Amino acid sequence: KNGMRVFLKSDATALDEVVVTAMGISRQQKTLGYSAQTLDDAELTTGKLTDVTGALAGKVAGLQINTTSSDPGQASSVIIRGISSINGNNQPLYVVDGVPLQTTTFRTMGHVQAMGGLSSINPNDIESMTVLKGAAATALYGSRAANGVIVITTKSGKKQGERNFQITYDGSVQWRNVSTLPKMQNKFGQGWNGTQTFIENGSWGPEFDGSTQVYGPIWNHQQLIHKYEAVEDNIKDFFETGVSTSHSVALNGVSNDNKMTYYLSYSYSSDDGIIPHDKDTYNRNTIAYRGSYDPTNWLKVSSSVNFAKTKTNTVGSYQGASMIDGVLEFPRDISLYDRRNLDTAFDTPEAWYTPYGITNPYWAIENNYDHNDSKQFFGKIQADIKPIKQLTLTYRFGFDYTDYDYKQGEPKIALDDALINEDYGYAPSNMNQAGYVYNRYMRKYELNHDFLASFADKYLDGKLDVNVNVGVNMNERYSTVIVGQTDELTFDNFWDLSNGSTKTTLEEAQSKRRLVGLFGDVTIGWDDMIYLGFTARNDWSSTLPLEKNSFFYPGATLSWIFTKLIPENKILNFGKIRLAYGKTGNDAEPYYIYPNFEQGTARAYYGLDVAKFPMNGINSFQATTRIGSNSLKPEMTTEFEIGTNLSFLDNRINIDFAYYNRTTDDQIFSLPVDPASGYTTMVTNFGKVRNKGIELLVNLTPIRTKDFRWEIGFNFAKNKNEVVSLPESLEGGKVNIYNFSAGDDAVYMYAEQGKPMGEFYTYLPEYTADGKIIVDANGQPVLTPSVKDTGKNVNADWTGGITTAFTYKGLSLSAALDIRKGGYMFSRSKNLAQFVGNAEATLYNDRRPFVIPNSVLGSVDYTTDDAGKEIRTVNVTGENTTPIYLNNSSYQNWFNNFGANEGGEFYLIDRSYVKLRNITLAYTLPKSIVSKIYLSDVTLSLFCNNVFTWTAKGNKYVDPEGSTVGNDLSGMFGELYVNPACRMFGFNVGLKF
Repeated sequence: KNGMRVFLKSDATALDEVVVTAMGISRQQKTLGYSAQTLDDAELTTGKLTDVTGALAGKVAGLQINTTSSDPGQASSVIIRGISSINGNNQPLYVVDGVPLQTTTFRTMGHVQAMGGLSSINPNDIESMTVLKGAAATALYGSRAANGVIVITTKSGKKQGERNFQITYDGSVQWRNVSTLPKMQNKFGQGWNGTQTFIENGSWGPEFDGSTQVYGPIWNHQQLIHKYEAVEDNIKDFFETGVSTSHSVALNGVSNDNKMTYYLSYSYSSDDGIIPHDKDTYNRNTIAYRGSYDPTNWLKVSSSVNFAKTKTNTVGSYQGASMIDGVLEFPRDISLYDRRNLDTAFDTPEAWYTPYGITNPYWAIENNYDHNDSKQFFGKIQADIKPIKQLTLTYRFGFDYTDYDYKQGEPKIALDDALINEDYGYAPSNMNQAGYVYNRYMRKYELNHDFLASFADKYLDGKLDVNVNVGVNMNERYSTVIVGQTDELTFDNFWDLSNGSTKTTLEEAQSKRRLVGLFGDVTIGWDDMIYLGFTARNDWSSTLPLEKNSFFYPGATLSWIFTKLIPENKILNFGKIRLAYGKTGNDAEPYYIYPNFEQGTARAYYGLDVAKFPMNGINSFQATTRIGSNSLKPEMTTEFEIGTNLSFLDNRINIDFAYYNRTTDDQIFSLPVDPASGYTTMVTNFGKVRNKGIELLVNLTPIRTKDFRWEIGFNFAKNKNEVVSLPESLEGGKVNIYNFSAGDDAVYMYAEQGKPMGEFYTYLPEYTADGKIIVDANGQPVLTPSVKDTGKNVNADWTGGITTAFTYKGLSLSAALDIRKGGYMFSRSKNLAQFVGNAEATLYNDRRPFVIPNSVLGSVDYTTDDAGKEIRTVNVTGENTTPIYLNNSSYQNWFNNFGANEGGEFYLIDRSYVKLRNITLAYTLPKSIVSKIYLSDVTLSLFCNNVFTWTAKGNKYVDPEGSTVGNDLSGMFGELYVNPACRMFGFNVGLKF
């Protein structure tokens, strides 16, 4: 098989192809009554990504991928058919060779790192990946499958022609450079309110004149000088070229008697990012083994073992922010690159050019600490017994063990103000900090037992096809987290909890949950034309009340191949109509039904200081402020789906279409309660969320000859999301999901009844009925007294993708395009770049005085009537003739607080994009050449990932996929100083011996 074939196959092009579905049950594509897309190994490894999740982007209709940043080892978010859960998990379940895997993400210094899951798998070990989208497809997984399931099948030993074994090698090197940076102005320099100030961290100073100027404090009778002119590539020059390498070698084959198969692989990946001095790195080692043995024709034993060890280093700037924070604040006339050597006091906090909360990014790189070690060990043992031809009995034991040890720290800084010779309002002690070490250790395991009986036979001269699968699933998940922190460090660069001068605080939390499920699947087919399927699962969960812990998840599908009734013709080769209905769930987290307890605290007798137990040998525990619920139920997702598969012109045109309507009831959430009760929140079920939409996949083969082939794939998805209902008792009728709070710039993301999930609220300018801006006596726009709906939300209007591949003999050229239209995100990078006057947008009106256009002088009063309804009264007092000026801060106040009269809405950016994800050129050497060097196959390729990104007009700041908040619903809020996106290019060598 050509290792560089990248065209996404349609279901209709491989009707008899067997795919692995829920619970490891193999089915023919033509029998499926629901949507399922499969990608093979070539499609998953084209761009040579370390985390194979990114390879799905733009290739699966209805699946949305967001890569949180370009930093090494960063997590990816995967959402299938929209957001369903307000507070729960929206990520799909990953199942590898029948074993469910745990996936964890955690925030570090402005980063979102992945632990476990697909990030621990060598992409070269994967044979195929099937995306099960709807509830009917995933119902057999019960309360773990509400968000879809991604089923991964790994490679196993195979006979290679006349040979019993084969050795393969895959190696690549790639380089990355910054591709997306904020658009900055190059006209004004250091200062504030239009006046030059030597210690400012912004660019609200005078216009550049090329003169020689001093800046920063006078230290030891010295002061820095520079030309007062723009350093145009100040940000770009800070970042370096990152280099990553990967090597993978595998041995696979079969025994001489064909009774035993084996697959053994090792891979090493090293990724050095774009932060200087090689301080952002990711290293991963993986070992994988899979084997099977058939001692008789009725018994097969198989097993797999996978081990991954990763080490990740990231860096932040100050107080837990990412590195880009300190870089964005640098005045446009001061060279950041010149401060890289750290050989004078001016490069350190001791005499840094500004005391306003940032350090030299180069100094932070060398002195801050952010490191993570993680290990994952997972696999299975399986036995298949075939007492008769029609019956197979399977037992599968799966396990997944993960631990990570994360450590973060910032050094002690103790500066004396007396070291500064002259006072410009500069106090180095503002930079002082005690220093700290934070350590978080987590250990998790999952044990999974499956007992499955599968029966398959044909009756009535082969026209009646019966497949029956029944089984039992038993699952246990355990985790323990230990968190420690110490402050006021004694020694520099000693990142250990024993290094603190204060008492180390330690906290530990453990959780264990069990799930038992009975399931069944029956498919009846008639004459290779009609297939009727029924699925059912009943779960008993330990996280739910004992007397109410049983829940039932049914499903039904119909597949009708109507072209069996149509005479063969050259136009329509194949046609199928699908119907599907199913229910799945989203289980409650552990310990939501009973009160939880934590170590107690007490007030000191003569003061308000808090003392924590244990004290004087006495320990104490107290109830937490959350009320449990003894009537809790799982979130329940019900979905209906209808679709069709069509194939025309000898399979040159293949179409897969689906419509779905999905509702998720009984959302699990902690609602606020009156603090007078002694509690602050109460866990309960409430609300309904609906997602409905369409998905379209079209695959074309315009040219297909003996030596040349051209293939094109299109996919399109449109999802409409709505919060259908919330509790009437909920204050304001909405739930706060995430927020950034900073005065007038505060932005909130809500779930609100009757609106899409993730609606943005902020302070908005007040307008008259005829659309005029209301300003106060200072000429500044009047803002609403509370946050209001912007009419913008996080959801895309639609998504799509285009893939294409040209193949001529051994030469192939492929490309993948990913498209998103609509949806918004908050950008702290935009907010900060504009606040300090560095952004290009701050050149509005060339910073000259002006009267806000289309404005009137007035005020707005808000009152309520007897029914509690808000009444808004506008009071216009005259024309606005008051200009705003840069030199009295009114210009800055206007721009930072209101922007283009938008308030906090100014920092919401359109998340639309068109991304050329990948271009790959590959050449497979002729057999006549490779056989002379004792090889069976040699493929050489050049590739480029994240080639170009076209964004919406108003986004001149960040990659619209960026997020530093998380990788689930909260992560859709946006970014808080995300590092810039990168373009990666490299080459690959694939060898088969």
